[in-house]
Amino acid sequence: MKTWLLLLRDALVWGGLGLLLWLATSKLPSNMQLKAQHSLFPALALTAAAIYGNNLGLVPWLFDRGRYGRYALALLAWVLLLHGAGQLIWPEIYAHNALQPGSNSLFMILVALGLLLTWRTVVQRQQRLQAQLLTREQQLRLLEAQVNPHFLFNTLNSLYALSLTNSPQTPDMLLALAGLMRYQLESTKHAQVPLSDELDYLRDYARLQELRLGARCPVTLIMPSEEDVAGLTVPPLLFLALVENAFTYGTRRAVGSFVTLELTVQERRLALTLRNALPPPTDQQGGTGTGLVNTRQRLALLYPNRHKLLAGPDPTTPDQFLTQLTLAL
Repeated sequence: MKTWLLLLRDALVWGGLGLLLWLATSKLPSNMQLKAQHSLFPALALTAAAIYGNNLGLVPWLFDRGRYGRYALALLAWVLLLHGAGQLIWPEIYAHNALQPGSNSLFMILVALGLLLTWRTVVQRQQRLQAQLLTREQQLRLLEAQVNPHFLFNTLNSLYALSLTNSPQTPDMLLALAGLMRYQLESTKHAQVPLSDELDYLRDYARLQELRLGARCPVTLIMPSEEDVAGLTVPPLLFLALVENAFTYGTRRAVGSFVTLELTVQERRLALTLRNALPPPTDQQGGTGTGLVNTRQRLALLYPNRHKLLAGPDPTTPDQFLTQLTLAL
C-alpha cells in the first residue's frame, strides 16, 4: 500500500476515534465534561505513540526476531517512558486524573499487538496458499509436459517398426496419430476437459494400437454411455499413462498378449480397470516407469484423498497385470 494511503487511513482512524471520544465526553456532567475534553488530546497522543512505537519499533526489532524476553522488558520500559513523558508535558492533566492519559498505554499496546498479529497471520496464510497453488500449478505443467513426449516416443517407435516392413497400415497409423496429437495440443490448454472427450481419445488410442498389433493382441474396450458421463469433466490425458503402460507391457508376448480396458461411472464415481498380459520372464526390455509415476503424482495433486490407484501383478492370475483406479469426480 502506498505511503499516502497509509497516512490517510491512519488520519481517518485517529480522527474518527477522537470524534467518538469527544461525543462521549459531551454526555458527562458539566463539572466533569471540561476536564475530560481537555485530556482527550494527551490521551490520543500517548496512545498513538504507544501503538506506533510498539508496532514499528519493538515488534520488528525484537518480537519478530524471537527475542521475546527482551521484547517484554522493552515494552514495559516504553510504557513507563510514555507515562513519565505525559506527566512532564501535561502535569495539570495528570494532577486532575481525568481519563488517566498514559495509564492505559500497556493495555492499548496489547490490543494493538493482538490486532497486528491477527492481520499478519491472515496475510501470511494467504501468501502460503498462493505459493502452494503456484507450486502445484508448476508441478502439474511439468508432469503434463512429460506425458506428451512419453506418448509420442512410444508411438513413433511403433511407426518405425511398421515402416521397416512397408506395412500398408502405416498411412492409417499416421492419420490416427495426427488426430491424437491434435487433441493433445488442444486439451492441455485447459485445466478440465469433458470426460466424453477423454473417452473418445482413449478409443482412438486403442484403435491405433490395434492397427499396430493386429490379431496377435486382442483389445477389449468397455466404456460408459454418453448419458452416464454427461456434464462430467477430468484433467486432460489423466488416464493415458495407465493405458499406455498396459499396451507397452501387455503386448510383448508372441502368444497370449491381450489388453482389456473397462471404465464405469456411477454417481460421480469413476472406476477404471486395466488388465494386460505380463511380459515373458525372458523379456529384457524393461522400462523406466515414468508414466505410472507421473500419474500417481498428478492424482495426488488433483485428487487428494479422493482417489485410489493400485497397480501390480494380479494375485489371482499370476501371468496378468492389474491396474485399478477409482476417482471421486
